[in-house]
Amino acid sequence: MKKQEIDLARAWLRKAENDLVSARQILLLCDGPTDTACFHAQQAMEKALKALLTTYHVPFPKTHSLLRLLELVLPFSPILEEYREHLAELSVYGVEFRYPGPLPDPDREETLRLFKIAEEFLETVRYGISEDA
Repeated sequence: MKKQEIDLARAWLRKAENDLVSARQILLLCDGPTDTACFHAQQAMEKALKALLTTYHVPFPKTHSLLRLLELVLPFSPILEEYREHLAELSVYGVEFRYPGPLPDPDREETLRLFKIAEEFLETVRYGISEDA
């Protein structure tokens, strides 16, 4: 892999890690906005997938759909299939929860659960990138 591509993949991963930092800080507040923490968890997973796709030289569309990105990365990283259900669950936080609508904000317990999934996912992706880069 070219240095430029490695640097770009790592930049995507840093952005993903920044989203987790933001979610973590929100969760430190006893009344932090759970929708915003879930949005950052979704964003972390989206950017992590884009980091992997960059690593594998796979062009990707401008999308917030975690499942669409997953389909592109699975041929190179089939272990991520185990996250399909979680990715589907978190995908809604990329768009639907950012604006007023009929969906209720997730409760704190649900938010913590989703945050932990995003942390684990990022660790898996980080390991995959370090193995390939």
